[in-house]
Amino acid sequence: MPEGAKVEIKTVKGRPMLTWVGKRPLRHVVAFPSQHVETFDPHGDAAARRGEIWNDWPGEYPKGGLLFHGDNKEVLAHLLANGFRGKVKLIYIDPPFNTGVDYVRKVTPRGVKMEKLEAEGYSFTEQVQYSNNWHIDAYLQFLYERLQLAREVLTADGIIFIRMDVHFGYYLRVLADEVFGRGLLQNEIVVNRIKKNVTEKGRRTIPNAVDYLYVYFRSLEAE
Repeated sequence: MPEGAKVEIKTVKGRPMLTWVGKRPLRHVVAFPSQHVETFDPHGDAAARRGEIWNDWPGEYPKGGLLFHGDNKEVLAHLLANGFRGKVKLIYIDPPFNTGVDYVRKVTPRGVKMEKLEAEGYSFTEQVQYSNNWHIDAYLQFLYERLQLAREVLTADGIIFIRMDVHFGYYLRVLADEVFGRGLLQNEIVVNRIKKNVTEKGRRTIPNAVDYLYVYFRSLEAE
């Protein structure tokens, strides 16, 4: 399929369903080229091992683990347009938790001392990795679209692990019920975590003790 073409997305029919302002089920996505950064094949013999798994491997890519750089929605659309629909057996996603803060990386140029100006949001030495502060409706749409695309690339016997914290876990569960089907939930795994109970501004909080992994099958039986 040529890049820039529309990739059709199957309608999800699960229940129950959440409703929010601007909810739009995906009907198609437009595929654009994605940046293939690296192929993971440390021994250089991926093609020779377990040869049967490469029978319908898209010829455009070398055999091995593929690393792409970019927005996961765009990369998933690219994969769907290039032969990976229904080819992925396992997905683990750890989406932004919408914590209300930006994630910033400190950068220190050698031999340069920079001071933050009083009116600046971030200094010259700070780079925003990504913003983690959405209106709830936009955030739910963000998750909804990516879950639909993830479903499209899973094999019939595929499985997906979705990580979320306590603040949006119950929303995520209902979203995934709609996309994958309530009967395909396999488990809710509790993940212990350690977090300080005092914020940077000194305000006391009750720490988040756990995250959750929601585990869904693509279907109950292989097609």
